[in-house]
Amino acid sequence: MTILSCIHLFSRRKQVWSMTALKNSRAYLYVNALSELGVRMDVIAMGALILVATDGSALWLSGMLLSGVLGGFLSSLISGVVADRFERRKIMIFADIARAALISTLIFAPDPWLILLVRFAIGLCSSFFEVSFRAELPEIYGKERALAINALVSRLSSIAMVIGFLGGGFLYQKFGYQAVFAFDAISYLLSAAFLYRVQWNKVESKPLGAKVLSLRRDFRDVAAYLKLHPVLFTVFFVYVIDTFGSASHNLGIPLLAEMVDAERQAFYYGLFWSVWGAGNVVSSFLIPKLSFFRKNLALTYLYSTFGLSFGFILFLSSTTVPLILLFAFLTGIFDAISVTSKATLLQQSDNEIRGRIMGVSGFLNRTGFGIGFLVAPHVLAATSLSVMVMIFHGAIILSLFAGLGNLRMKGGKQSISL
Repeated sequence: MTILSCIHLFSRRKQVWSMTALKNSRAYLYVNALSELGVRMDVIAMGALILVATDGSALWLSGMLLSGVLGGFLSSLISGVVADRFERRKIMIFADIARAALISTLIFAPDPWLILLVRFAIGLCSSFFEVSFRAELPEIYGKERALAINALVSRLSSIAMVIGFLGGGFLYQKFGYQAVFAFDAISYLLSAAFLYRVQWNKVESKPLGAKVLSLRRDFRDVAAYLKLHPVLFTVFFVYVIDTFGSASHNLGIPLLAEMVDAERQAFYYGLFWSVWGAGNVVSSFLIPKLSFFRKNLALTYLYSTFGLSFGFILFLSSTTVPLILLFAFLTGIFDAISVTSKATLLQQSDNEIRGRIMGVSGFLNRTGFGIGFLVAPHVLAATSLSVMVMIFHGAIILSLFAGLGNLRMKGGKQSISL
């Protein structure tokens, strides 16, 4: 074989490998959705185990939800820095393997305190995974396709939510918590295996010492970048209040399910979230087709978040199952628009700083959730479930008016262009 033919053969193999890698990269979105399915299932199982072990304690349930948020909170800012300094694919692989090992421990010892500890550790790992995953999507598929890809991610996540919450309730009732946690562990390992096989753009590695020494400069860079993009400040401000208010319905939905039927709490808990996820699925098909979303990402986020909050107020103000399901579905429609528009807006930032921008978003997410989960049980003890949700989501609606006023003053109809 001649040298020229060897070069030609190598080029063809490289081209075939690149096409295969691209196909596998897209296929990974479906594998990741399977992992999301497992996550939804274990939320059902953990919530049911906590309520059974603590005689229906809202404080323990809030603690279970808060522990995962706290883990993500502690790692959210550093996870953004790590995502910009290391190869994001490898970060995701390590996070998946760690989460599989952690959730497996609950198969053998589902003690409430251990559930809290595992949720905390999984929260740590999930922050690293989520920030790297969101920051890397534009590099794999291109910024010009960010909205369409985010809509697909939202759709797959929502389908996983529908199946996961229904499947989690069914598996828990029929086969016990062990089957739920085993499924989740396997889904993490499948995700890690797929990522191991697929490779895209490599990140130029720097010595570890240089990466650690650059942390302070990294945070200064993020602050300077955000000052140049006031729309991001507005979105981040609303996002903190948004996540604070969201603690009320995350705590309230399992309690609402228990009020509807204490004997079948896990089933109704899964059913309510599944119908909400179905609304997400329907919405995700519409998002890429409406030009208003692409041209007005910040306003789209604010308007859809208003619909989301108003929907949750109606959702948790009734114990009539058909009405609950109707409002859950409508709320899910607004949620997909809200999440997709915000993610797309953040992904338009420069690749060199995108991981840290995602880290700030994760930090704000956990901050709002954490404060919300600390406050919500006390508000619930003093009022009722529906009043608590009105107070929390009313705060979101007020922040939206403030955000809209700020954008109007600054001419903020323009978002970061696609």
